[in-house]
Amino acid sequence: LDQMRSDAATLVEIFELGGDEVLVDRVDALAEVSFQNARVYQLLNAEGAIVSGNLSSAFENPLPDYLPAQELPLAGEIHDEVTGYWLRADDVGPYLLIQGAGDHIVLEILEALGMALVAGYLAVVILGLIVGVLIGRFTERRIAAISNTLTEVSSGNLDPRIPIAENARDDLSRVSTEINAMLGQIKRLLESQEQISNDIAHDMRTPLQHLRQRLEKLRDSPIIRPDDISASLDQTEEIIATFNALLRIAQIEGSDRRERFAWNDLREIIANVTEVFEPTAEDAGIELTTKIPGEQLEVVGDRNLLTQLLSNLVENGIKHCPAGSNVSVSCENTPAGPTLQIADNGPGIECEDRERIFRRFFRGEKSRNSAGNGLGLPLAKAICDLHGAEIVVSDNDPGTTFEIRFLG
Repeated sequence: LDQMRSDAATLVEIFELGGDEVLVDRVDALAEVSFQNARVYQLLNAEGAIVSGNLSSAFENPLPDYLPAQELPLAGEIHDEVTGYWLRADDVGPYLLIQGAGDHIVLEILEALGMALVAGYLAVVILGLIVGVLIGRFTERRIAAISNTLTEVSSGNLDPRIPIAENARDDLSRVSTEINAMLGQIKRLLESQEQISNDIAHDMRTPLQHLRQRLEKLRDSPIIRPDDISASLDQTEEIIATFNALLRIAQIEGSDRRERFAWNDLREIIANVTEVFEPTAEDAGIELTTKIPGEQLEVVGDRNLLTQLLSNLVENGIKHCPAGSNVSVSCENTPAGPTLQIADNGPGIECEDRERIFRRFFRGEKSRNSAGNGLGLPLAKAICDLHGAEIVVSDNDPGTTFEIRFLG
């Protein structure tokens, strides 16, 4: 229809420039070049007589918009694919121009669209198959890498890790990251257990040898003195206490005691612990002070373990500070959660030892001559880890500050 409208406008211009004769010739020319009557033309004068075109008879008024091909008065063959014509009438000066366009163009467009759809469908299918094969092979390689890593780990080698592309966020990458983290944790635990075994063998050998020597001396002595028996019993109790501390740390680290967790007020725990240790601090010539806020400071945890945590830190401060020192216990509420502080003004801890003091049996140079087995702070660290708390050691200038931050 747009083409017929454009042709009518062109013929109007031709008539205005060339007159009647040129208009008639041009309409006849258009009718002659129309292949197999794909386009039809008819030019009627003012009296309704046909003066030009390839239509042999005039139409009745009003002109229909569409006519089947067999009802159109045409001379000559009709295009094979034409089943009907859209018709249009336009005034060209005193003449009436009737045009018709075969519907084969629509059929050709539909055929082209159909072919395009089929071709597009085939292209999508082929492209999908290619992409699917590539993704499948890529996924297979990544799964093979995971399988190979796990196979090596199962054979006893904990060093291999699954390769992960930088900034990868797909499911396999997330799984690989979690597996790598798990393998790292397993390796750290095994190394820790190995270190513990070495520490136990090293630190328990000396007291056991001393105990054996004392017992051999008692065996060979004709007179058994009560002091020798008491000393042997004291060494035995010390060894038993060491093993009990190790077992308690293992129980805290290896079992889930969160089923016994409940809300606890830190102020009550501080009051109970300081009341117990006040006589010990007084005998040692150490001032034990507390600073407790008025409002409740509640944390979720095991009350017995929290009491053990604070007791170990207070006892540690009293044990390693000289007479005339001060050990203070305080707590406060921070935006991140409740915080517990145990500070003293004693000899302090060397900077390079602050990370190592939580290792089992570790004892700094300043505490080697004092009583103890080096397990009090590791036990405190295990309790903090169980409660999701962070324990931080800092310089009190002079002395040391232990800060336990209960997160959330």
